[in-house]
Amino acid sequence: MPAPGGARWGMKLRAAVLGEQEALSRIAYEAKAVWGYSRKQLDRWRADLTICAESLRTAPTLVAEIDGRVVGFCQIRADALAPELGHLFVDPRHMRMGVGRALLRQALERLAAAGVDEVAIDADPHAEGFYAALGARRVGVLAAPIEGERLRARPQLRLRTAADRRPEP
Repeated sequence: MPAPGGARWGMKLRAAVLGEQEALSRIAYEAKAVWGYSRKQLDRWRADLTICAESLRTAPTLVAEIDGRVVGFCQIRADALAPELGHLFVDPRHMRMGVGRALLRQALERLAAAGVDEVAIDADPHAEGFYAALGARRVGVLAAPIEGERLRARPQLRLRTAADRRPEP
């Protein structure tokens, strides 16, 4: 199915399939690196940025494809008390093209259809503006110091799944 705003690139959204873990993990690592984190720090996060077969079996995961190549993905953790956005990463060569927005919108639509009102987001500090532009609101912060940034904190956000969230700009 063509993604909203993605037709000009031939973008399609679909469910992830087993066997795509390596490609998804590469995208997560490379996308996180865009924010200027050190290689040492990225390696500390490697386990969190690695998508395993089990997560594809248990967590709804959407991928975006352009010309048959996976360029982004979104994974929802539904095993918590409230659904949480586990991952949303876009290949750096396809950032700012509507891929992340299309993935998140599709995930929100699916959650809304399942009767879920809201999704939690434990955001990277650099990504808060993206989520805020889609209507997410900050409900707290979580201290997340790293080497060289002892005051770093991750915004804790909530995003409504229903159509009454902030309209797109």
